[in-house]
Amino acid sequence: MKKERVLTIIILQIFFLATFCPVVFSKPGTLTGQVVDGFDNALKDVEIKIKGTKFATKTDENGQYRISYHPGKVEISFGKKGYATQKFPLNIRDIKDVPMRKLSLWKLPESGGMFLVRIDDYKKIEKRNYFSKRDDNSISFYVKGDPTKIICSADSFEQGEIEMMILDYSKENPLVVGKTLYKLEDDNLIGDIIYKSGDWGINDIDDVYSKISNRVGLRYVKLKPGKYFYCIGEITLRSKVGYGYYLEVTTAKLSDK
Repeated sequence: MKKERVLTIIILQIFFLATFCPVVFSKPGTLTGQVVDGFDNALKDVEIKIKGTKFATKTDENGQYRISYHPGKVEISFGKKGYATQKFPLNIRDIKDVPMRKLSLWKLPESGGMFLVRIDDYKKIEKRNYFSKRDDNSISFYVKGDPTKIICSADSFEQGEIEMMILDYSKENPLVVGKTLYKLEDDNLIGDIIYKSGDWGINDIDDVYSKISNRVGLRYVKLKPGKYFYCIGEITLRSKVGYGYYLEVTTAKLSDK
């Protein structure tokens, strides 16, 4: 009887494991894909890990990788020194070969700030201050200093606009997403607040923001030739001074500062 009881317990344990823990008995699936930098160059030696497991690998010279996984909720991370680490949660029920979309791992600039993403590098957009002038009826806001020149060929504009991608990098602190882009009027004027109505006399521009990591984001925007100011924070009736990033989109043949 004792042997029969022990045998029954063992059979029940095997049945429980087979029923409720199928992962224990299953062989892993495989995730495959490629990692490139922001300029579409293959990235070698990117470290790839599945959280909570021993599954880990690195990309080859072509940026390609293969990594095993067990079905269920999976978190996969991609990291390389000097690049923004990226993590993705997945929920994969089946055991199979899963092709992943091509991943862009963005190189970190040497300093924090905002950068135009060009064909093969970044162009730093200079930080500038703004100040206010007040009278009895309104407050006017102006930018100090010269803008960063972004020179574009005339044939790069479609219907008078050019699509631009700007990388937003905070080196010391988590990324601040509260930035508003304004198109400047003459004399570097951002705009006016009228006291009686509270109305703004400004041209704010919509942009599409995409978070890459806690310190890196991308902003997509279409701009016409002219001067623009990415303001940090909110301009209000109480604002006197502040800062942002000042740029000028032009087709003129000016020196690229």
